[in-house]
Amino acid sequence: MFDQIKKLTGQTLIYGSGHILARLVTFLLLPLYTNVFTAEEYGVISLAYVFLGFMGVVLHYGLDLSLMKKYVLSEGDEQKSFLSTAYISLLCTSFVFAAIVSLSSEILSPIILAGHYPTLMIYIGWIIFCDVLWSVPQLIMRAEEKPTKYIAFSLMNVISMMVLNLVFVLGLEMGLEGVLLSNLIVSGGLLLISFPIVFKRFSFKHISGKHWWSLMTFGIPFLPAGIFSMIMEISDRYILKWFTDMETVGLYSAGYKIGMLMMLVVMGFNMGWQPFFLKAGKNQKEIFSRITTYVLVVTGFLWLLLFIWVENIVRINVGGISFYGETFWSSTKIVPVIALGYWFHGVYILQMPGMYLLEKSRSLMWVRATGAGTNILLNFILIPTYGAMGAAWATCFSFAAMAFLLFFMNLQFFPIDYEWGRIIRVIISVMMVFAMGFTMEATGVNKLILSFSYPVILYLTGFLTINEQQYIRRIFR
Repeated sequence: MFDQIKKLTGQTLIYGSGHILARLVTFLLLPLYTNVFTAEEYGVISLAYVFLGFMGVVLHYGLDLSLMKKYVLSEGDEQKSFLSTAYISLLCTSFVFAAIVSLSSEILSPIILAGHYPTLMIYIGWIIFCDVLWSVPQLIMRAEEKPTKYIAFSLMNVISMMVLNLVFVLGLEMGLEGVLLSNLIVSGGLLLISFPIVFKRFSFKHISGKHWWSLMTFGIPFLPAGIFSMIMEISDRYILKWFTDMETVGLYSAGYKIGMLMMLVVMGFNMGWQPFFLKAGKNQKEIFSRITTYVLVVTGFLWLLLFIWVENIVRINVGGISFYGETFWSSTKIVPVIALGYWFHGVYILQMPGMYLLEKSRSLMWVRATGAGTNILLNFILIPTYGAMGAAWATCFSFAAMAFLLFFMNLQFFPIDYEWGRIIRVIISVMMVFAMGFTMEATGVNKLILSFSYPVILYLTGFLTINEQQYIRRIFR
């Protein structure tokens, strides 16, 4: 068991690191954005990237998830056929979308960006086109376990985005246009450089209507499921804009961005988790159970660290420039709530093996619909009274609703005997440290004590098995 978990850990560190690097650029650019732009301008940027994420899901229409499954489980000409068919399908639909957005930019910008930004809408359309096609070589590298290339492309993405943003936004003072122009150049460059990966495996003669239908049969239920997930991530911004103003949206988005550090970890894990459980098959429930325990331990610890240190993180000052512009410091109050929501999202992802292995993708659609419905309803109830904090709690409760609903579905489809005693110890340990945080003065020493308290409490509760204690001793030796 330890060997398999060690393999998953390696895959997660490699592919998860690549995913985190690709998304980390938005965090690394926060000092630039929050010191250069006003809260209202940052609100426009957040709406642009929310729309990018939403349409990225729509224009994959489940084909990426389906292709991962088919590509991993097939070989030879069949594998080439699945890839070629999916790529042509994604190419056609994303090109049509980008063309429509470009032609309709004057109409769309007030709706999507809450202002007159037609040039930005054109950039957005073609960024989505590039990102959709660039996701295919990423998928190939994950499926074929080629970590070196994957990390190289991820580093290229981060470095290029950082440099171009500094040139266009800070150097040339291009403002909002500089942000999206940087993204377009990087996305287009990655697409061109990675195209040989697809070209070597692509064949027009292997394009198959039968295989397209097979891909869509499994993948299409992920489209509404993906849309519902994105609704959860975008509805709060637009409802917040409706009840408040763009400045509040900007402040909320800044705090949300830090809370999404937990999402990066969860999705980074998922990059290794999906290929792992697809190859492991239906008869590895004991391993799935143990992995669940370990992931909850790690993510619980990361949530505590974020809760303890977030105020210090945003006030990091280098050369008179803080990590966050002072205007945005008040947004940190929503960070633990957003991070907790993404902790529940991790619980949801851990329960995916049954849905994939038994091809219950339609069930996921209803789970995510529940999450989206819960999110919208709670946003309308909570935002008028509690503002940005109400939106944060709406997000947290909706992710929790998805996790619990999927758990009860799996009791019927794919029951797993989880290590409940150990999981309860994890939850109690997190709650104890959290409670201590409210009773202790927020000094640096006390925060260090709190940070180390979690593993100590876990150890004292007898969390570690004898085998785990022996394994840890061997590592340190």
